Amino acid sequence: MAHRGWSGIAPENTLSSIKLALEEPKIHAIEIDIQLTKDGVPIVFHDKILDRTTNGTGALKNKTLAELKALDAGSWFDEQFAGEEIPTLEEVLQLVNGQKPLYIELKQVGDLYLGLELKTIELIRRYGLEDQCSLISFDHKSLQTCMKIAPEISRTLVMMGSPLLLAEQVNEIQATSVSMYAEYIDQLMIDSLVRNGTEIVIWTVDDPAEADRIASYGADVLFTSNRPDQLWTREAAMVQV
Repeated sequence: MAHRGWSGIAPENTLSSIKLALEEPKIHAIEIDIQLTKDGVPIVFHDKILDRTTNGTGALKNKTLAELKALDAGSWFDEQFAGEEIPTLEEVLQLVNGQKPLYIELKQVGDLYLGLELKTIELIRRYGLEDQCSLISFDHKSLQTCMKIAPEISRTLVMMGSPLLLAEQVNEIQATSVSMYAEYIDQLMIDSLVRNGTEIVIWTVDDPAEADRIASYGADVLFTSNRPDQLWTREAAMVQV
């Protein structure tokens, strides 16, 4: 799965990075992050603060869509992407259009973005992509809200560390998958999720050796990667041997 689009070769969470991921047949799915603008538009961006990946400053939530669209979200990565805009969720849905599964992480914390879940779901439904999207969050309450509004759209619970009662937490929100940080994955955790029938997503894996370690546990997993090409290059080399 391409992490924030193919973010190893294009600026993260932009239409350029998403287009590159769509064009590569070896990439199974795409992950993006969304927040709300000051005027309530779902927009694709990871950080709460604009400074790292744009020429803007300050909190995203305090900016209108027009203000955010005026920013350069590409030059920080490479000058060839100068003028790249921050895309809205609607623009991404129009671009992807069911070509590949889309994992949408709601950057919700408590009630930071009131209405984020509903606005996101309304857009997914507008484009008829309910069976092509999965809603992701660290926030259990946010996923519970999604479950109540749109039980037909799959949910992915993001976890950090080695949580107790993992299967119980997954079942509470009827998540179809769980996304875990690679460093904390071990055989016991994999076995628990496999027994529960839960899809396993591992983030963020760019190191082929780390991918080998997790693959050795004997379960089908979906790797989220900034550089998926580094993983399949290793896979091809192993096949040749």
